[in-house]
Amino acid sequence: MSDTKWTAALVPFAALLGLVVANPVYAQDGVAIAAKTFSSEVCTPADPAAVANIPAGVSGFTGYESAPGDWLREADASALKGKRVALTAMGLGQPFFLAIKGHWERMATKYGFELKVYDGRFDAGTVQKIVDDVISDAPDAVAFAPLDSAAAVGQVKRIQEAGIKVVTYNVQPTEVVAPRVFANDYDGPLIVGCNAATYFKERFGDKAAVIGVVDYPILPQVQDRKNGFLKGFLSIIPTATIAQAVDGGATIDKANPAAGDMLQAHPDINVIFGINNDSSLGALAALRAAGSYSPDFGVVASVDGSAPIMAELGNPDSPLKAESGYPPYDFSIATLNLLAATVEGKADANTQVVVGYPAIAPTPEGIKAWLDTQYPK
Repeated sequence: MSDTKWTAALVPFAALLGLVVANPVYAQDGVAIAAKTFSSEVCTPADPAAVANIPAGVSGFTGYESAPGDWLREADASALKGKRVALTAMGLGQPFFLAIKGHWERMATKYGFELKVYDGRFDAGTVQKIVDDVISDAPDAVAFAPLDSAAAVGQVKRIQEAGIKVVTYNVQPTEVVAPRVFANDYDGPLIVGCNAATYFKERFGDKAAVIGVVDYPILPQVQDRKNGFLKGFLSIIPTATIAQAVDGGATIDKANPAAGDMLQAHPDINVIFGINNDSSLGALAALRAAGSYSPDFGVVASVDGSAPIMAELGNPDSPLKAESGYPPYDFSIATLNLLAATVEGKADANTQVVVGYPAIAPTPEGIKAWLDTQYPK
C-alpha cells in the first residue's frame, strides 16, 4: 500500500468533514473551479525573485516573428497539385500526429496531390531510415518532422542535396537550413502554468505545492515547455518547490513507468506537468495505479489538446485541469501552404511560420470548439 493510501486511510472522517467546512471550495466541481480560474493571458510574477533563475526560451533561436502571408487559409488551389509529396511524423501512435495525418490526407484529396506518410515511431534510427527512404523514393516535396533538433540539420541537408524541396514543422532545427513551421513553446506552457497554479491556489489554499515534471530532455522546444510552465506556476505560487523531472520519452508507454517511479520517490508531489499529452496521460495512469487519481490529488497539467486529454479536462473526477492547445490543423495547413510556396520558389531557408498556442477553456463549449477544428472525427 502506498504512502498516499495509508494517509487517506488514517485521516478521520471528522477531520475530512472539518476540512470541507473550512474550505467550501473542496466541495465544488473541479471543472467549475478550473473554469472560474481560467485565463488566456500571461500572469505577472508575484515575486520576481522566484522566477529569476528559470531559463528563458531557447528553441525559437530565430525569434517568433512569422513571415507575412495568409498561412492558415485553405486556398481554392495549391501549387502541390499533381506533385508527389512525403509527410513524416514523429510518431503516429500519438493523437497529435495522427490528426495531422488525417488533415493532410483530406487536403491531398482536395488539392490533387499524391501523399505518402512515414511514421518515425519516436525512434532516432527509424527517422534516419525514413530520410534514406524518402531520398530513394524521390518525391517532389517533403514536409519533415524532425525528432532531434541537432540531427535534423544533417537530415534536411541530405534531402536538399538530393534535389528535393523540403520544409520542417513542429521541431525547429538548430540551424537555419530550410523553411519551417513551429510554435512558441515557451509562452503557451507559461499560461498553462499560470492557470494550473491559480486553480491549485483556489482549490487548496495555502497547501504546499510540490512539482514533478514528466520531461523529454532531448528537445530544446520541450525544455521551453517545461521552463515556461515552471515560470507560470511560480509566478502565482512562488513558494512551490520542484521535486524531480523524469524522462518520459514523450510516449505513454515510457511516461507511465517514469511517472510511477517519480511518484514513489516523491510521494509529496501534488503538481505534475507533462510536456505533451502522452506524458500527462502516462502520469494519470500512474496516479490510478497508486490509488491517487482524484481531484484531491492536486493538479495535473500539460500541452497538446488531444481528444483523450480533453476528456480528462472536462471530467470532474480528474486532477488534470490546465491545458494549452498545440494545434494539428494549424500546423497542417500552415506547413502545406509553406511547402507549396517553397515549390514555387516563394520561400527560402529564412522563411518561417509561427502558429498560435492557445490555452483551452475548461468548459464544454471551449473543449468542443477546440476539438471540432483541430481533432475532427
